[in-house]
Amino acid sequence: MKYLLYLSPTERQLWGKDGQGWQRVSGEPKGHVWVVTDLVEESFAAIKTPRLFGRDRGSYIARQLATRYPDTPYRSFLTPDQEGDLIGRIAPTRHILLGVDAAERLNAELDATPNPVAGVWPVSMLLALLGQDKDLPANLFVVMPAPGTLRIVFLKNRTPVLTRLTLTPNQARAQVDEIIRTLRHLENTQVVARGQQDHPVLLLADRDGLEGVMAAAHLKLVKLPRWQAAPPGDWRFPLFDLALKSPAGQVAPLARRTEFLAARLSRASLVLAAVIIVAGIAGAGNNLWSLLGMMNESRQLETSIQQINARIAEVELNIRKYEVAPEVLRRAVTLHDDEIVSVPAMDLHLRLIAKALASDPNLRLKDLRWRLLAPGVLPCNAPDPATTGAAPPEPGSEKRKVEVSFELVIPEGYGPRDRVRTLRDISSQLLGIENLTLWQDATRDLASGSLRSGPVRSAATKLFWCMTLPGIAGVTDGQIASSRP
Repeated sequence: MKYLLYLSPTERQLWGKDGQGWQRVSGEPKGHVWVVTDLVEESFAAIKTPRLFGRDRGSYIARQLATRYPDTPYRSFLTPDQEGDLIGRIAPTRHILLGVDAAERLNAELDATPNPVAGVWPVSMLLALLGQDKDLPANLFVVMPAPGTLRIVFLKNRTPVLTRLTLTPNQARAQVDEIIRTLRHLENTQVVARGQQDHPVLLLADRDGLEGVMAAAHLKLVKLPRWQAAPPGDWRFPLFDLALKSPAGQVAPLARRTEFLAARLSRASLVLAAVIIVAGIAGAGNNLWSLLGMMNESRQLETSIQQINARIAEVELNIRKYEVAPEVLRRAVTLHDDEIVSVPAMDLHLRLIAKALASDPNLRLKDLRWRLLAPGVLPCNAPDPATTGAAPPEPGSEKRKVEVSFELVIPEGYGPRDRVRTLRDISSQLLGIENLTLWQDATRDLASGSLRSGPVRSAATKLFWCMTLPGIAGVTDGQIASSRP
């Protein structure tokens, strides 16, 4: 069963889909959770960018998102179909920003969900995707009534332009008046031409009592061909089905979807491994002589193993001549192998640092270093306790440590307040990692440099962090995730 969490202004509903369709679920979900919001704070914003490519265009759009939605991380963008030549499609200049400016509500709901989140989709985006059907007009009102509310999404040239959620009673006259009010706003802002007749409306509800009222207001009701014969009992269900396909328009930050994305990558790797195994078996079945050759090589390997065992016995006899027990030599080799294996994996520590920096996509790493400290070596160029008068470490407290240091580059467009807030957020994220010791902190250096002038002030602008982490091999992804508070 797949689980979907539906959030409206007044309620929270958990739905599940199995072979019998969608149904309300009580209790906690037992798998990944898709989240669909139907909130007042959903909005669209159209922007036009310069002709940029690759990372430059992504960084520019990220800055526009941060400017348009500064108080919420639940934001994303879409790239509609571009007009013009091939270069216009390679480097598009028209984009649609979308966001849900209700960070506190979404953070509380996602924190209360114990299962990994697959993503968060505003219902405005799902309605826009539903209204982009090629059998529908390019300019279209998509209207979905709900108990006491009315959601209106307007598409111009199959591109979402406006979304509204209003408190409207379930009365035909009131709903049509709200659509007319939205139309007048679009005419006043010159989104649509004034005086155009018969504006198409896709009504996702029962049409009884609405056709005559809409016709009098020059609104033309249209239907989706695939739902014309048997419309669904609840129009939210087609939107839920669309969300399960993980379409474009997902607004949850990466930190909220790490476990879901990791599971999908793991599943893809297993499928690839199965394909490789099947291809290998098919190749062996198509070439019997190759299989016989492999069996011959196996017999040769067994002969080689017997010869190696005989040589090992000869070596052990030679070792006994020098009065060195073979068991002592084996232990020495085992100790050497254990020391090599005990070196921790670099990516486990770097993943922790990446999670601490994931809150701001505009940050860039200038210098990143990772090293395994030898016993007794002081990290981060710290002064010797013997020369500073500090207390030496207690006996038995010295364990193998890993030193990680990095330097950040913050965009020049950040003001002093944004700069200080970004540095404090990064330091607080790092200090929240279990067993991490922060030896050098850019926030302290920046604070001390701001009270001085000259070369000291220039040195304080170097945004440098240095820390130590336990160097333990064999740490799992689950233990890394649990190290975050």
